[in-house]
Amino acid sequence: MTQTLPRLVRPESIGELSELVSQAHADGRTVAVYGGGSALDDHPPGDTPSLLIDMSGLNRVIEHSPGDLIMVAEAGARIADLKDVAETGDQELLSDFPADRVDSGSTLGGAIATRAVGPRRIGRLPLREVVLGITVVLADGTIAKAGGKVVKNVAGYDLSKLMTGSWGTLGIIASAAIRLYPKAQAQGFVEIPGAEAALGVLGSQVAPAAVEIDRSPGAQATTVVMVEGLPESVESRTRQIIEANPGAKSGFEPSWWARRAQAPVTIRASVSPALVPELVAQIARLEDAIGYPIQLRGSAMGVFDLGVGAPDTDPAIATRVVLEHLRTWDRKQLIATVLCAPPAVWDEVDVWGDIPGFGLMRTIKDQFDPDGLLSPGRGTGGL
Repeated sequence: MTQTLPRLVRPESIGELSELVSQAHADGRTVAVYGGGSALDDHPPGDTPSLLIDMSGLNRVIEHSPGDLIMVAEAGARIADLKDVAETGDQELLSDFPADRVDSGSTLGGAIATRAVGPRRIGRLPLREVVLGITVVLADGTIAKAGGKVVKNVAGYDLSKLMTGSWGTLGIIASAAIRLYPKAQAQGFVEIPGAEAALGVLGSQVAPAAVEIDRSPGAQATTVVMVEGLPESVESRTRQIIEANPGAKSGFEPSWWARRAQAPVTIRASVSPALVPELVAQIARLEDAIGYPIQLRGSAMGVFDLGVGAPDTDPAIATRVVLEHLRTWDRKQLIATVLCAPPAVWDEVDVWGDIPGFGLMRTIKDQFDPDGLLSPGRGTGGL
């Protein structure tokens, strides 16, 4: 049977977006949103929508207030362009974003909806705390706002926080106000062999901007620490890190920095920072035991992307083996989900596992989108 392709539309105003969603709701048609396309392969693909909305027509910077450290932009504005605007005031976006997604055209709305995060997450507020105000088109086409002047407030809910990481299942982000940050004058990088030093650096007085760990298949892990600030401060803190960690050396931003591990399947594993060295060691032992290459990359704060398999391996088998090992590890604090995979994998493995708070997520979904018309199947747990 030939699959029916969705109708593609490109609104150029929030009012036009509202009208399109309102009509789809009246007709009982499902709706999905397309931003820069940089996260299209993340999460299961969900059901094919009747209406696919291209947000590239809503790409304007509405306001840039350098003195207030605020920028307001429409959801289709590219993160790369917003960074350029912020730099005119010697500022940058407060949240850090993955470099590979920014390079691929990630948009403001898409970054918020997928809760995109880059390495510099240690001393900065998470994305859900950076969105100061948001305008959303709800499932029935109603325009709702949180922060600033309110068209319609959704009583009892913080829209900015709810929409962060919602994957378009609760509403369509139309615009947002985000916090900016003074741009650092200097940055420094230190490479440390292994992963054991990561926790100590996190808790030290050098105040790192990022502590990232990278491990290629069959190789030893490397910890890379980033510090930023005034030149003399960066130089001093870089020296402190080198003196405190045998084998450490000053370096440059690695080519893999802020970029996801490259493999047929990406599994996201989350643990407490105290368990990071143990997780890295477990992955090395697992790779030896099963014979599948596993690349590990992520933050010493405890969030890692595992690139699993190679072009000549069965991705479903490799994914199932790694997930089963991680989920039966005696460290109950670990959460493992499939982030990105070939189409065949999604139906053959339990990509989500146990999801803390899933019942509450379902309740909120039912309240915001009782007919299940917004991005069905794209949210956490298949919401």
